Amino acid sequence: MKVALAGGGGADESRLLDEMFATWIGSQGKLLYWPIALRGIRSFPSCLEWIRATFAALNVTQITMWTELSGHQASELGEFDAVYIGGGNTFALLAQLRESGFDRYLRAHVQHGKPVYGGSAGAGHAVWVHYRPQDDDLIRAYVQQYQQPVLAISERSGIVITQDGLDTVGYEAVYRFDGQEKSEI
Repeated sequence: MKVALAGGGGADESRLLDEMFATWIGSQGKLLYWPIALRGIRSFPSCLEWIRATFAALNVTQITMWTELSGHQASELGEFDAVYIGGGNTFALLAQLRESGFDRYLRAHVQHGKPVYGGSAGAGHAVWVHYRPQDDDLIRAYVQQYQQPVLAISERSGIVITQDGLDTVGYEAVYRFDGQEKSEI
């Protein structure tokens, strides 16, 4: 299992996490990019230009973009060495993942050892992205209301989950909120 979760931000902030993800893919690897959560926020051609520029510098050049999940099959994921899920509107992304069944397909993809990168909205619902210390009270209220721990990731940090456990990557600390407790990971 290889999962990278980014707190958002630009290429400079996520550089260390991007470099690690690129080593998982390899220079001959095929990357599937989903900017789905950016529909109506940013043009898809500009999204593709951004990801190509970001990963070309890391020797990952075979990039395919899907802007919709409907019309695609789970078997198509097997053509790719990794999946990159971009940020944007978390609710729109989760709705499309669930409606298409790709939430389940993606889990199976990870279980087969294929890397997945979630940036900002793509990081999931139990992750507080774009974290700032001013958010602590909001995070504690969320944890208390939903009884679910939260990982707080700034724009300058990320998390890598492998079979060996969870590690942080980046320039700033990552925190876990559980109840009223806040602890650095």
